[in-house]
Amino acid sequence: MPVALPAALLVAVAAGSASGHDEDWRKLADRLAAVEGEIWRFGDPVARGGGFDAQGVDLLAQIPLNQFGGFQESGNDCWGYTSPSGREYAIMGLQRGFGFVEITDPVNPVIVATITGPDSFWHDVKVVGTYAYGVSEGGSGVQVMDMSDIDNGNVSLVRNWAASGHSTTHNIVTNPDTGSLWLVGANVGNGGLVHLDLSDPTRPAISGGWTNMYVHDAQVVTWEGGPFDRREIAFVASGLDGGWTQTGLRIVDVTNPSSPQTLATHFYGNAGYSHQLWLSADRQYLYLNDELDEQSGFVSTTTTRVIDVSDLSNPANAGTFTTGLPSVDHNLYTRDEFIFQANYRSGLRIFDGSDPLNPIEIGFIDTFPGSNSDSFNGAWSVYPFFESGTVIVSDIERGLFILGVPALTEPRLLITADGSVPGELDPAGGASLSVDILARNTSLDPSSVELVIEDIDGVEVVPGSAEGGDGFSFVFPSVACGGATFYVRAESTDGLAFTLPSAGAAGPFEAAVISEVTELFADNFQTNQGWTVSGTAADGHWNRGVPVNAGRGDPSSDGDGSGLCYLTDNSAANGGNSDVDDGTSILTSPVVDLSGGVRVSYDYWLNDVPGGPLDNDALVVEMSTNGGLSWTEVARYEDAAGSWRNDLIEIDAADGSTNGRFRFTVSDFDPQGVVEAGIDGFVIDRVFCEDAPPACPADLAEPFGVLDLGDVGAFVAAFVAGDSLADLAAPFGVLDLADLTAFTQSFLAGCP
Repeated sequence: MPVALPAALLVAVAAGSASGHDEDWRKLADRLAAVEGEIWRFGDPVARGGGFDAQGVDLLAQIPLNQFGGFQESGNDCWGYTSPSGREYAIMGLQRGFGFVEITDPVNPVIVATITGPDSFWHDVKVVGTYAYGVSEGGSGVQVMDMSDIDNGNVSLVRNWAASGHSTTHNIVTNPDTGSLWLVGANVGNGGLVHLDLSDPTRPAISGGWTNMYVHDAQVVTWEGGPFDRREIAFVASGLDGGWTQTGLRIVDVTNPSSPQTLATHFYGNAGYSHQLWLSADRQYLYLNDELDEQSGFVSTTTTRVIDVSDLSNPANAGTFTTGLPSVDHNLYTRDEFIFQANYRSGLRIFDGSDPLNPIEIGFIDTFPGSNSDSFNGAWSVYPFFESGTVIVSDIERGLFILGVPALTEPRLLITADGSVPGELDPAGGASLSVDILARNTSLDPSSVELVIEDIDGVEVVPGSAEGGDGFSFVFPSVACGGATFYVRAESTDGLAFTLPSAGAAGPFEAAVISEVTELFADNFQTNQGWTVSGTAADGHWNRGVPVNAGRGDPSSDGDGSGLCYLTDNSAANGGNSDVDDGTSILTSPVVDLSGGVRVSYDYWLNDVPGGPLDNDALVVEMSTNGGLSWTEVARYEDAAGSWRNDLIEIDAADGSTNGRFRFTVSDFDPQGVVEAGIDGFVIDRVFCEDAPPACPADLAEPFGVLDLGDVGAFVAAFVAGDSLADLAAPFGVLDLADLTAFTQSFLAGCP
């Protein structure tokens, strides 16, 4: 049964109050009674109440809230600590303080201590050295807790330290690289990122910070490489008016807390409330949780934003991924290639992020049996950083979950591309690929590293060249026209094989084999080159302009960086309430040359928020070879990425025409749906491929590698028959004296 709420809170809920932090009244409105019970351990013959669906995750133990004492009606955040002796401890946020649990033996957890704190639904804790620093929206400033004697069962509250008017805090953040400590969402410093000086670790002192606006959560790291090498960088989930207005990501240089510098401000489509974020292991990408996009109807399933932060001054939307469930995402962390998400009513979800743009779900445990709705119950947070591989999850109603995740502890090689992966290859070869290979719970056999390439002539294997450290490089050999596939393979010393792309991916990399590219038509939409707009939509038609970024899923910039693009209803009117409504909008190209075999590439943006059971919105691409009299669908996009993506369409010579046209149709037949689309960087190229000449052109007959009269006879026969085998010199396609000269010179030079 839901817990009864105070009358004042009920008034705020009924009015839809947004005066507090993002989800405060929502969590309280959804509040359920704690599920009491005994500590459950793996192998315990007593069945745990309710049961928990799981896959790829082992439940080792569970500690209900009532076991911590002090009448704990709810749980909240969690963190971890490893003592100098190597013993591991979970720190569980409770309604009235913090619980400390030894989990060195994860199937036999021991509650070491419970430290009393203010009565609040919200607590958060981080660790610096041997101290745990706890905060709460219930007051008491910073609770400083000494864990130096925790191995002997002793944790003590040093003091509740409140200074400079500080009392309440939503969250606390640390940079483990430097040991710096930061408050966010506090009642001081505009609720921003407030720095705490730990010169005296028992008396944290407010000392500067980034206070431009409210910060709900943050990750602070010491950056490596590039112009910000060794600088302390903060990635903050932030916004004005308590985080509600202009909600998004800010990147800040906080090396000097007294003078922080904002490096970038970044927005994403369908923003409800920017809540929490964490970097990928290689720090090239940032994963961001928006806590209110699901419940606000902006998206229909748990949606995580992927933001490219490789350039700290210019972050870019790179895509999204989803669990496919309707629950709300709350807190996520990354370890190695894995992404751990605590998603309220769908529990813990684990993704393999080896391909950071296309994470694959590999495991879960649903800590809230029953409905996977968008209510605020279940898993609050997760801590996956224990060296042993033990993972903990804190649950609002069911307390602490202690988990084993086999994927973390199994032997594996993590192979990642260092730089871009070639999408085009020259038939003569010469393209390069570099990779890094990290061994987890095993060792790499360096002699096993190889690039495996397949074209129409068969398979070729190129051994990897060690570059020092974890790096290996490859140089592509000659490949035949017609396309090629390839992958990197390596083995561990215990004989296990791993690949890039990983075994869970769709297949090997694919590459076109091209020797020459001729651009036939290009339009970045800076001028009008003859595109037309038509359709039945009541509102929201295509128009050319600079993105106004007014919300509702609009892009913040164009696709190719030139400035203008085509967008649907690019308007800031009515508070940015702009999208396609009640019909279709069609953008049609001028007549273009598609003959002789071409490829068409373009950037597209689609943001589609389903409105109901009638929703069938899409962005459809069609081609005509008769000037627009008839059309053939060549692509259809229904994935609401909310980011610019590139696609490429190959058109065979037989399918092309000098009287070709393309059109892009956006539809929205449900008035409750939100559909925004964009097109940019439209290019038509003619591509040509000619196989690389053999190393010894005159070697035309067996035995190969030896020049003799058999090769002379083969050349003469081919020359007389007009066979391309004798076409050894330009102009290609014509047999003449130049080919005879080329054969003679090659024959006299001999084979290498």
